[in-house]
Amino acid sequence: MTQLPEVEVARRDLEKEIVGKKVKDVWLSPAELVKRHGTIKDFSATLTDRKIESLDRQGMCLLFGLDDDTTLVLLPGSRARLTKETANEDRAEHTRMVVTFTTGGSLHYHDLEADGSMVIVDTEAVPDLEELQGLGMDPLAEPIPWPVFANALTDRDDLLKAVLVDDSFVVGLGNIYSDEVLFEAGLAPDRGSATLSSQEVRRLHRAILEVIYEAIKQGGVDQAPEAGAGFLPFEEVDHLKIYAREGQPDARSRATIEYGKIRKGLYSYHSPRTQT
Repeated sequence: MTQLPEVEVARRDLEKEIVGKKVKDVWLSPAELVKRHGTIKDFSATLTDRKIESLDRQGMCLLFGLDDDTTLVLLPGSRARLTKETANEDRAEHTRMVVTFTTGGSLHYHDLEADGSMVIVDTEAVPDLEELQGLGMDPLAEPIPWPVFANALTDRDDLLKAVLVDDSFVVGLGNIYSDEVLFEAGLAPDRGSATLSSQEVRRLHRAILEVIYEAIKQGGVDQAPEAGAGFLPFEEVDHLKIYAREGQPDARSRATIEYGKIRKGLYSYHSPRTQT
């Protein structure tokens, strides 16, 4: 699942590889990926002959700054990858876009579900994009003081799992990393966010940072080298401690990890003995 660690890993890996390169041509499919921009032909024509001058991240979006004061905005799909390849590299099964550069090499966008989106807009219009509105705290953008975090958590007054998967609280944890964070903090997913003690808030605050930075260090869940251009099953991602581990012993108490419904539409992997 493409969340904050995967998007940040892509930005860090690609920034040194593609910034300064000029686009020679573009292949893309299906057309739904660029429907906000227009047709594939229009999107490709707009991007061709442009030089990539910067690569940044805001929220879950990758922002490719172009040399004509426009920006290619990529919102990765629910399971997506970006890889730097040779100019003649064949497209893999789930490759949805190939950008070939004039100086050699290419950028491949792989999207298992083909549910990502791309649009090229004037750079000055980027802050107004819907995807960038109402975002919460970004653990990678600036330090989050734990008192600020504590107040925001109390104000939510909701189940911890529901709070952590909400991008308007903390950006990009999603289902995977919310479960990993709660396990690391020793907190049950159905605990009320307003019921935490000061010590528990500190544990949760620390766990978010530790889990995110460790995931980035490990390359996220979709960037594992063993996957090539494909996608590893979650149960084969070694650094995940609880996600997709139903029925296995947890790493702390050896109690059995469970998967269950927290409330309508909200599910979680958790270890009842470890998380309270």
